[in-house]
Amino acid sequence: MILTTSHSIWQAIADKMYHLSDVIIRPIEMLRDYYSIVLERNLNMRQTWALIEAQTAFFLGILPVGYAFILRAVALVWFIIALKKCRKLLA
Repeated sequence: MILTTSHSIWQAIADKMYHLSDVIIRPIEMLRDYYSIVLERNLNMRQTWALIEAQTAFFLGILPVGYAFILRAVALVWFIIALKKCRKLLA
């Protein structure tokens, strides 16, 4: 009979969390590398997230045709704020 200690359980949970964070971060890092190539400058993760946010706000404001006017206005305001944030971070 093998008894496990709480330390090994916590270590297994920590290993799983580390693996999960690696799986989540890897695509963002690939996108950061792509943006760096396109913009011909090195970007950090904060700049990458700002670009992703601006693109998301743009697509949410443009693509869904059936949105109510108020939702489009909110998406437009979000897009403007995201663009200002990108300008500030990429300047």
